[in-house]
Amino acid sequence: MAQDVAEDVAEPLPAGAAARPPEPAGWAVLRPRLRRWRRYWVWDPLFGALYYALHYGCRLLPIDWCSGFGGFLGGLNWRWRYRGLRARVENLYVRLSAAPATEADAQRASRRLFENLGRVMLEFSILDRLWAAGRIEVVGSEHLLAARAAGTPVIVMSLHLANWEVIGPSIVGLGFYGAKGFYLPPPSRFDEKLLVRARERYGAILFRPGIAGTRMAQRHLVEDRGILLFYGDEERRGHVSAPLFGRPIPARSNLVTIVRLAWASGAVVIPAHAERLDGARFRVTYRPPIDLGPEAPGALADNVHRLNRGITPIVQAQLHHWYMLTEWRR
Repeated sequence: MAQDVAEDVAEPLPAGAAARPPEPAGWAVLRPRLRRWRRYWVWDPLFGALYYALHYGCRLLPIDWCSGFGGFLGGLNWRWRYRGLRARVENLYVRLSAAPATEADAQRASRRLFENLGRVMLEFSILDRLWAAGRIEVVGSEHLLAARAAGTPVIVMSLHLANWEVIGPSIVGLGFYGAKGFYLPPPSRFDEKLLVRARERYGAILFRPGIAGTRMAQRHLVEDRGILLFYGDEERRGHVSAPLFGRPIPARSNLVTIVRLAWASGAVVIPAHAERLDGARFRVTYRPPIDLGPEAPGALADNVHRLNRGITPIVQAQLHHWYMLTEWRR
């Protein structure tokens, strides 16, 4: 069948003409390979050395100094670098804002976003110090505690807001040391080692995305009756799948996976998000569990929309601190 289609699409050769041998690989083929080689062996080690120096150097600083220095670097990036990204963020802010937004509003929001992301990047170095220093306030912990007291597995559906990484320390700080979560490996092997080490320092146990990771997560929920930290808004090749903002449900998205994991394990889904209060002080809010309908034909889409309705107002309320504005390309 595939051969028949290929023959139909192929352009026929002129009568009497012989098929040409394939041309040797040219610059168009060589260039992306050279670019990958250069990134892997030149740029990644150079930037890796810089990030290692920043990461471990900032661990020696007081918490407010470390976070403030990150905000300063983020402000420099907003003013002098990433002009194309800044324009895209501002256009998205106007489109997705719950209330009408002007260009001036979008500019202020993009600056706050860049400064926040600068803080987040350097706060990785002190992530394990924030809970002990009393920098993380928790609201709604009773929803998490009630589910655990009943022996019900929990999926904490988080969002990339403010410093989203403080949700993990808040779970561990509340006494749930067996909490596990997914992480998306960054392109650079040096960045991955830094980020994984920063999370492991406060007690995180991590799964890689994929079939094997999903099976391990399901066993954690079913057999351990544990807590799984899972981000509802994720990006794949420039497409941010949630919140939907009126778009159709993607065939592959974290919201779909969350519903299926909840069905398979009997877990409750508790939305959680972080807010930056002032400098390096945060509030983590756990909301009441979202009621999901039982597994049935057509129930998947209905449950995905229930999750989407739960997270959309949260994202729109903090759109100026939503990391996915920088990843939304398609």
